Amino acid sequence: MTEQQQRTYKVYLDPITGFYDRRTLWSRLAEEVARARRYRYHLSLMLISIDLCDPAEVEEQVLQLSGLLKQSTRAVDILVRYSKDALALLLPCTDETGAVELAQRIQHMIRNVAEPASDRSDPLPVSIGVTSSPGEDWGNKIALVEQVEAALRQARREGGNHVVVVPVKGGVPE
Repeated sequence: MTEQQQRTYKVYLDPITGFYDRRTLWSRLAEEVARARRYRYHLSLMLISIDLCDPAEVEEQVLQLSGLLKQSTRAVDILVRYSKDALALLLPCTDETGAVELAQRIQHMIRNVAEPASDRSDPLPVSIGVTSSPGEDWGNKIALVEQVEAALRQARREGGNHVVVVPVKGGVPE
């Protein structure tokens, strides 16, 4: 890779996690939705948010969480820094069951590996929203993001530190 290509590539990456940034999620999501439609495979999207995040420790906690995600995902999964305290995973060829199993594995890893924040004795609590759509009943990329955000909000409303799944509604083509 040339120096120019490296500089261009870095524009799309979050400097803390090395994950894609949120802008890049939209283009990658469009590509994956089109691919999933064409080949009729499942596509899942997951949002992982740190609960009770101390603003002074948010970067350290996100870095710790991103390290755990790198260990528990496949090479084809797309990792994204979604917001200051949230990360997204775009999971090609992954149905709802597979996405939920991954979310539960991530929570298990966090409980067993993550360092507690300075003001708590428990490991890093995270809420996880999951949505999934089969290849034959597709909504658009906006519907996918709206549903995963709704799942994350519901997980937070229910006290946080657990997984909520909301299926994609409708089959509005993009």
